[in-house]
Amino acid sequence: MKDTTAHVHIICQDWTRTLQFYKGKILFYKKRLEEIASKNTEEDILKQVEHFENEFKIMNNNLDELLHDVNVKQDALMKGALEKPNFINVKMVETDGDLEALIDFTEIEFAKTKKDFYRFLSNNL
Repeated sequence: MKDTTAHVHIICQDWTRTLQFYKGKILFYKKRLEEIASKNTEEDILKQVEHFENEFKIMNNNLDELLHDVNVKQDALMKGALEKPNFINVKMVETDGDLEALIDFTEIEFAKTKKDFYRFLSNNL
């Protein structure tokens, strides 16, 4: 499907804000994990702490990769807009369905991990 350069640019900005928000939340979650690890020495709890540390590390890496991909898309849009400034609002930019699917998947996985993490917190704080 084709869309306008201006609209795709706004979508990319929204994705960037969302991904950066998730990165900030992961930093907060890591601090909460440290708090739990410092107060608990039970093997089961420490295994769960390690599980979430690994989850957050993987998510953070995926978020970095997605942010890079969105930045590449933004740069391509800006380059195209400079080359054809009269066509910014004309539907001629191919939307990136793969990137959109990855963003959607990331949002679902983040929500699932957040739910599991909050359940873990409520049981161990």
